[in-house]
Amino acid sequence: MERFTVVEQYYRNSLKRFNQAELKQTAKGLAFIQIYAIYEFTVRQATSIAIKEIATHGHTYSELKFPVLAVFLDPQIRSLRDCSEKEIWSRRFEMLKQAVSNKAIDVVDTIPHDGSHFRHSQTELILKMLGVKRTLTVRQRHRYEIDEIVQNRNSISHGDETAIEVGRRYSSSDISRKIRIMKTVCLRLIEIVSKHCSEPSNHTR
Repeated sequence: MERFTVVEQYYRNSLKRFNQAELKQTAKGLAFIQIYAIYEFTVRQATSIAIKEIATHGHTYSELKFPVLAVFLDPQIRSLRDCSEKEIWSRRFEMLKQAVSNKAIDVVDTIPHDGSHFRHSQTELILKMLGVKRTLTVRQRHRYEIDEIVQNRNSISHGDETAIEVGRRYSSSDISRKIRIMKTVCLRLIEIVSKHCSEPSNHTR
């Protein structure tokens, strides 16, 4: 993935360019922001493209596997939360009617979430809802690398810690290794989602 190559080159050049220790620590801390941005973008794009790909197969609502059906009924499910007491039962009826209909599914703009803000559990939930059986990562410890990236990014972005404070906890080789790991995670995510969604039988009961 080109964006990871750019981050790695920028990071290495920053270390060469900066002489002061604090600037080097800042560069290491800011690397987490950049890595996270690429990871979140990859997850969002993979999910969006997967939903569009599934919809191109012309499936009907009634033939979808239940997790995939939940994704494509997301607008109707959301509407139940926002409707008035007067409308709730008619909305329920319409949603269930659509769930068993022979109408072709429509593309929806949604991304399954569990409140973890793109930690590994959310990405695993996305795979589950798309009906993907393969694991997000080959090595289990890489799942916790994802969480570490998210946590450090959030700490800096929300002002809980500065980039310097985060950066001083890691060596230069640590950062380079995390870039490589997250590149591997993103490439695997793209591969397993694209393979799964290209086969129409993966989405139907």
